[in-house]
Amino acid sequence: MSRTPIEFEQAHRRFLALYNSTAHYGLLHEKFAPPIPLEVLGAAKGRLYSLEELGRKFSRALFPRTTNGYGCVTLHSYHFYVEEGLPKTKVLLWVYGHELRAVFENVVLAEYYCRYDLRDRQVKDIREGRFSPHDDFASKQGSLIPLNPQESLVPRQIPNIGIPLSSSARIAAIA
Repeated sequence: MSRTPIEFEQAHRRFLALYNSTAHYGLLHEKFAPPIPLEVLGAAKGRLYSLEELGRKFSRALFPRTTNGYGCVTLHSYHFYVEEGLPKTKVLLWVYGHELRAVFENVVLAEYYCRYDLRDRQVKDIREGRFSPHDDFASKQGSLIPLNPQESLVPRQIPNIGIPLSSSARIAAIA
């Protein structure tokens, strides 16, 4: 199972190589010789897309964020834990199916259940999180205020009080 964008791309390339070099029942039944898709299709490429266009189509589910001093991030009015040992560090939030994954250097740090609204292009209903503590990212000083599992895992939705707040004021309002 692929857990990061790079692993997904590698798995997809392996699948295509295997698929294009394996004899398929439909081609055997139709008596194609050889019954291998790559040989049958030859130079046919399907639709080709530029890297920029592919980036536009798939980037809507990638959200770069910077953790605060406690290893938390904010996304679409949700404030949630990623990794305490990575304060003020850029991480990538990646929506995959119904999971929102926080990734740093190709390591999945935290996963939360979410719903991605294609129309609004927003992540909604973030909940039921789990995280994977990594010794490589653990704070060298230890934790000043230890978080219990509920505080670490449950995201908090930032209350809308009708006054536009900067992102730092929103984070301070819920801390």
